[in-house]
Amino acid sequence: MLLGGVGLLAACSSDSEPVQRSALSLTDTAAVAPFEPTLTLTSPDGLLRLEVGTDELRRPRYRVIRSDEDADISVITDSTLGLETSIGSFSTADTVLAVGDAKLITDSYTLPHGKARTSSVDAWTQTVLAGDLSIDLWVANTAIAFRYRIANEIAGGVVDWERTSFAVPPESEAWLQPHDPPTLYTPAYERLRSRVSTAGSPGNTTHGWTFPSLFANAQGWTLITESALEDGAAGSHFSPAATNGEFLLDFAARGEGNGVGDPRPSINGEWTSPWRIIMHSENVADIVESDHVRHLSPGPPAHAGTDFTWVEPGRVSWSWWSDHASSRDANAMEPFIDLASDLGWEYSLVDANWDTFGEERLAELVDYAAERNVELFLWYNSGGTNNAVTEAPRGRMVDEATRREEFAMLAEIGIVGVKVDFFHSDKPVTIQQYRDIMTDAADFELMTNFHGSTVPRGWQREFPHLMTMEAVRGAEMYTFDPSYQRSAPRQNTVLPFTRNVVGPMDYTPVILGDVVTRTTTNSHELALTVVFESPLLHLVDTPEAYLSQPPEVVDLLSTVPVVWDETRFVGGHPEEHVTIARRLGGDWWVGAISALEEPMSVSVDLDDLGVRAGATRTQVCDDPTWDHRAVGTNLDPSRYLIISDEISNPEQNLSLVLAPNGGCLVRFTN
Repeated sequence: MLLGGVGLLAACSSDSEPVQRSALSLTDTAAVAPFEPTLTLTSPDGLLRLEVGTDELRRPRYRVIRSDEDADISVITDSTLGLETSIGSFSTADTVLAVGDAKLITDSYTLPHGKARTSSVDAWTQTVLAGDLSIDLWVANTAIAFRYRIANEIAGGVVDWERTSFAVPPESEAWLQPHDPPTLYTPAYERLRSRVSTAGSPGNTTHGWTFPSLFANAQGWTLITESALEDGAAGSHFSPAATNGEFLLDFAARGEGNGVGDPRPSINGEWTSPWRIIMHSENVADIVESDHVRHLSPGPPAHAGTDFTWVEPGRVSWSWWSDHASSRDANAMEPFIDLASDLGWEYSLVDANWDTFGEERLAELVDYAAERNVELFLWYNSGGTNNAVTEAPRGRMVDEATRREEFAMLAEIGIVGVKVDFFHSDKPVTIQQYRDIMTDAADFELMTNFHGSTVPRGWQREFPHLMTMEAVRGAEMYTFDPSYQRSAPRQNTVLPFTRNVVGPMDYTPVILGDVVTRTTTNSHELALTVVFESPLLHLVDTPEAYLSQPPEVVDLLSTVPVVWDETRFVGGHPEEHVTIARRLGGDWWVGAISALEEPMSVSVDLDDLGVRAGATRTQVCDDPTWDHRAVGTNLDPSRYLIISDEISNPEQNLSLVLAPNGGCLVRFTN
């Protein structure tokens, strides 16, 4: 096939440093050239539209616009499309042409877990041609997405880089997470997600910013991420070369994953990029509640050979957080198995270096747990040569034969899932390792949990036994970084608007004891069970910390679900406060947390949630008569105000008082 474009020698990093590219190509003479759209695709409700065309320099361009009371609001201003590859440039075209007619699709599916187990979306879809580059377009009411496809007779090429840019209005506030440089433990998506100045002045970062990235201005909220990393795909992030709000894509640095693998995806006859997703709404609830990352992921492959009915979300006890050496000792696991049994939790996790006590003792531990109606997850190191972390078992997750032999052994003795750690790369070879682990795990009916990992990109739809992923600065940081106690309240209020939007998040919450020092109250910690979504809920504290709580708190810990039929954003703002309501069957759970220095109130519309008269309420908040700031370092965050009663008038809004850095957890049983 004859390739269109002008053939451009692409830049690619030769070491661990990323490429810092300008928004200009090597030959362009103008940063911005206007374009007239040759194709427009509009959302089903008619309010959001994607316009594509070419500018006077023959570059494919796009913009995203929202109509608001007869006015046009710029969501993404004129931005670039295109690819540079080793087999030629796909970055110029005389025009953008439609391929066939646009189609309105309805996508509906049910999964074992998520913000809602059953989810659906309506969207208009269209394929266009920009020279020899095919671009699939997708427009729903609160999101647009696009992806590239190359069909070429030549095999063995690579995609050097994408020209894709996202021109966010520069005055927008931005909540960004710096992308990690390659080190022994990074990249791991575990830095703080925080507000920078503006999209136009995001600050300096050597390695760019990770997905998802959140922006807000007077016109609305925008979140940018990607989905559907299929076989051979590479993960992307924002390049540090951001100018006047225009962010560019970049692949992994060559040093990621201990230098193993090429950052560039291969073109083997055909190549399809991940979906580039731009979510937008004037109401941030549409971002928080969205499921677009799953919508744009394919479903389970036909060859999966399983209906995934064996996937069972649940609560998990975990010894490692309070004692990093505990998982080397099978005897130390037994109190945490007992804790899971006492509280009716489904699982317990045996973490790093369990191979110290060997497979025979492991089998005995599985039997010990089974006698108490508890099942076990096991930890593994993903390396291999892709990392130099010494925690073990190592070398069992790399090649297919060894991995499948290990999985067969686990299935035989009754292990139900694996936690695999320390991936540290978004290169195609690492993305493929994730996918291969999930494929093999499905054959042996093993659930999976990834740590030291990339962010979710929709895999939980394709692989429903992918239960959760870390990629967050979570509770383990209390044990590594003493300063985290000061950052945690603000960070906790940012995550529901950013990281947890795109998929399940293994934050490992609920610290109620004194293993670490913190500034969150116990009620704040309890509320995280609902504020955060993860179908494996690892509760980090000790048996003593949990079982010594008041009976109402123990009851909430025993009954809090991890599977939901509905998720509602009640209110909040990043770095200030957030309230989330989730429903399972007829029961509603409400979690509210604050990062403010003064008390505040949250109003919950019970009638809107469907809470009926006569519903029982169990509510745990902070004691409003006690100001923990007055006692200085003698913080006692266990001071509760507990209410157990029946709702007499659901038409009267519920007012929750949040202490500084405090929270509330409420259960309504209809």
